[in-house]
Amino acid sequence: MKKIIAISMFLFCLANINCLAEDAQGLPPVYLKVSSAAVSSFDATADWAPPQDPKATIDGDLLTRWASNYLDNQWISFDFGAPKTLSKITIVWESAYAADYDILVSDDNQNWKVIQSLKERRGGTEDIEFAPVKARFVKIIGVKRVNPDWGMSIWETLFFGPAKDNPEDKPLSEVYPQLAGKLSGKETKAAQAEIEKPLPSPGALTAQEFQKGVVYTSWGREELGSAASDKMLEYLSNLGVRHLAIMVVWFQDTNEEKAVYADPKDTPEDSALIHAINKAHSLGMKVMLKPHVDIKTGQARIDIIPSAEWFASYKDYLLHYAKLASQYNVESFSIGTELVNTTTPNWQPSWEGIITDIRGVFPGLLIYDANWDEYEAVGFWDKLDFVGMDAYFPLTGKKNPTKEELTSAWKGHFDTIGRWLNDKKINKPVIFTEVGYCSADGTNIQPWNVLSNLSEEFIDQQEQADAIDAMLTACTAYPWFKGFYWWNYFPQDRWSPLGYTIKGKKAEEVLSGWFKKL
Repeated sequence: MKKIIAISMFLFCLANINCLAEDAQGLPPVYLKVSSAAVSSFDATADWAPPQDPKATIDGDLLTRWASNYLDNQWISFDFGAPKTLSKITIVWESAYAADYDILVSDDNQNWKVIQSLKERRGGTEDIEFAPVKARFVKIIGVKRVNPDWGMSIWETLFFGPAKDNPEDKPLSEVYPQLAGKLSGKETKAAQAEIEKPLPSPGALTAQEFQKGVVYTSWGREELGSAASDKMLEYLSNLGVRHLAIMVVWFQDTNEEKAVYADPKDTPEDSALIHAINKAHSLGMKVMLKPHVDIKTGQARIDIIPSAEWFASYKDYLLHYAKLASQYNVESFSIGTELVNTTTPNWQPSWEGIITDIRGVFPGLLIYDANWDEYEAVGFWDKLDFVGMDAYFPLTGKKNPTKEELTSAWKGHFDTIGRWLNDKKINKPVIFTEVGYCSADGTNIQPWNVLSNLSEEFIDQQEQADAIDAMLTACTAYPWFKGFYWWNYFPQDRWSPLGYTIKGKKAEEVLSGWFKKL
């Protein structure tokens, strides 16, 4: 599933799962712990799918999920290890939910009985209650997916039954206390109150501090406000991240459209974005707000054809987020990302007007994220606080370069940037607003190229790790270089054998080590 949405909108319902009707003896229902799970298939979309773990939906962790392949009638089954009396199931669906699905039970994992056949469902958090039934196995079959381009995906599945019939089981708060605590009504109300008011910045961003950051990416309406996102931000803080570039994306239908717009499913809601800003600030991280424009046809944003009408629409887009950034104490703001066709000299007055208007509402520092082959053509660096580059520079022509060769290539790029700064008399710190590599053999040759076909490319975590190590080794000799943001981290775990994300890979160890040195 390529466009994702998290679960914050469902927390209130989940917060009340311990308030189920009491049984005849006055005891609340208990949580039925599952011993194992099995599935019919996994999503294998590199860099988007979650780790391939059937137990991800029963681990008490809202950061993990299961996703199927892109076919109807995929299923997930659960084994309690012994017969249990079941009376309620709570399913926390990801946005790739099943519109029609059946729930079946079995004593032997071979002969199944349908106990619920649900039609035209709307996803979210679903509570399915029924007369108590005794069974060892439960299966959920996704008869029809809500979107034929997606699979079926579940964050968490919770089973409940009468306490008197399940003497070995306990309330959820005793089995998964952290999950129960996160989903309590009291904590949910506190989180909502927190979103309504800005948290203070951990400190003003200065032009001379070294920015140690990652780009935090979401194409989900509410994902940035979810418990999964909070947990990932805590993880990044512990990793040593002190600067967080939060991407927010609007869209246009083709590269020639005259307006950009917020997508109702794929653009983060303001409330979710605000929550992520507040969470980052509470962890001591400084925030860059990083607006992007994506094209629905799949074309790259470097192909966008500008017009006066486009610039008017784009300015409205930026001003909305610049005002939000000011209200919520965001430290820096990007005025654009890789808009190559728009930064030619004939459009410079439009950019200067945008910069002036943003300065009028946002007191923090401004940057533009030039593509690696665009920065020399940008004519308004003197109006900004930083020179920003999405640094996907080609390094060598080899699939197996040594670290020394990679470091030498990076020194060549730094030397070129230094000469350009000197020649143009640009006295601004340089920030790599994006830098990254796939974990694939040959990624250094074309770092901007997304490698996604496992049958054609070879997994190579070492080259990814060596490339970032080479960049950080080289950069220390250039005093004008003041930081970078690694592309990318998501608000949840992803199955990414060839992708850019480095969570759990060799490159993450390298990055964490450098964060401690810098």
